[in-house]
Amino acid sequence: MEDLLFRIEITPQLIYLSLILLVIGNGLKDVPFIPKWAIIWILISISILVQFVFVGINFQSLFEAIMATSLSTMLYQLYKQTKKGVRSNKERNK
Repeated sequence: MEDLLFRIEITPQLIYLSLILLVIGNGLKDVPFIPKWAIIWILISISILVQFVFVGINFQSLFEAIMATSLSTMLYQLYKQTKKGVRSNKERNK
């Protein structure tokens, strides 16, 4: 297990997958019949499917799929929280 974690790399493909998931997640947020809690499960399913198709079915590709989903979720939350913080800071300074 320890050996596997040292072999995990953040590759350009992982970054691209994260950005694609970010765009898909943002689009799914606006679909009225998809509940907000289901978006993360849809994203992780897409990520695992893409990794398994292009990399192969193994534990490393599963772990990279989870990393890509986590990275896209983190980027979205960073954007959302920063935007919220800037807006509240502007309102406080008025």
